[in-house]
Amino acid sequence: MYKQILVCSDGSANALHAAEAAATIAEKFDSQITVLSVFFPTPLLASFGEAPEAAACMDTVMSIGEGQHDAIQAATGKVFEDRGIPVTQMREFGHPVDTIVSAAEEIDADLIVIGSRGMSGFKSLLLGSVSDGVLHHAHCPILVIR
Repeated sequence: MYKQILVCSDGSANALHAAEAAATIAEKFDSQITVLSVFFPTPLLASFGEAPEAAACMDTVMSIGEGQHDAIQAATGKVFEDRGIPVTQMREFGHPVDTIVSAAEEIDADLIVIGSRGMSGFKSLLLGSVSDGVLHHAHCPILVIR
């Protein structure tokens, strides 16, 4: 039934609970798992505007993003590793809703599993609900875990 599952993670407790749920489903249906982490640097970079320092800050911001990807993928990957489930890791930069929807289409996911409320390091910069946006725009079923 669910052959390709996209698990969206920001490393939060809710995202890790979502990964646990996805692992249970994967075990039952012998599903392939892709873990996606998304870093959205635009709010940080926008705060610099046209300042000459903006270009220099871009490298720092992207380095922060890579560090976040590493931490998120290690924590989320461990959920699956502990249960003997192989995963494919994806890391993307961009608007979370758009990126999640695009990634799901790219891998032809037949289920997206996502936490109900992420608490990333930049939580105050991300307004609105990513899970709600994905619910409204994805081509496949969504499982939102609290």
